[in-house]
Amino acid sequence: MDVRVGSVEDVRRDGCRIVDVNGRRVGVISVGDEFFAISDKCPHMGASMCAGSLGGTFVAAGPHEYVYGRDERVVRCPWHGWEFDVESGRSLLEPKRVGLRTYRVSQQDGEVVLHV
Repeated sequence: MDVRVGSVEDVRRDGCRIVDVNGRRVGVISVGDEFFAISDKCPHMGASMCAGSLGGTFVAAGPHEYVYGRDERVVRCPWHGWEFDVESGRSLLEPKRVGLRTYRVSQQDGEVVLHV
């Protein structure tokens, strides 16, 4: 099933647009020229991920050394700061155990389309 989310311009301006798909809230996130779609419900306590922030995080650069990276690829829960990769949906803390469902998104004729 394909769901039209809105025009590319409108979704980019919003930053994150929530779409209801069969009773599930899906957040479509604009990052530069790309769009990503994730479950809008944090697996910890159910906060809206679209109400959170999009940014980066610190990544290991060497032993006991961290640098800021993954800019605009990490979505952070607004309630408790849980961090998830917007591409894979996986938790940065426990990627093998916790994650958000992801969905494919495309652009067609100036519209953002969610594929579920």
